[in-house]
Order: sequence, then C-alpha cells, then structure tokens
Amino acid sequence: MYLDPGFGSMVLQFILAGILGLGVIVRIFWKNIKGFFHKNDINSTDIKDDIDYGSEE
Repeated sequence: MYLDPGFGSMVLQFILAGILGLGVIVRIFWKNIKGFFHKNDINSTDIKDDIDYGSEE
C-alpha cells in the first residue's frame, strides 16, 4: 500500500485541528464543566440581596 507524502501532513493537520478545536470547546464551556464537578458552589449569576425589606409575619 502506497501512502502519498502529503498524506502524513494531512493527518497531522487533522490531529492538530482536533486538539485545537477541543481546546476552544473547553474554553467556551469551562464554567459549565467546572460547575458539573462543584455542585455545592453558588452560581456566579445568582443575585445576593442583602437589603432587609422586613418580614410581614
């Protein structure tokens, strides 16, 4: 079986593109990935309201 010399560089480009694409996906979804492993942490999007409006009990 004959492999063209350009085939090796094409395979290398596919591997590098896959690694870089995976890196981009991890960077975009890093907060979701981190939140999956740290369920007890408070979301950064939660609004903390420390104003006492009084309670009507």
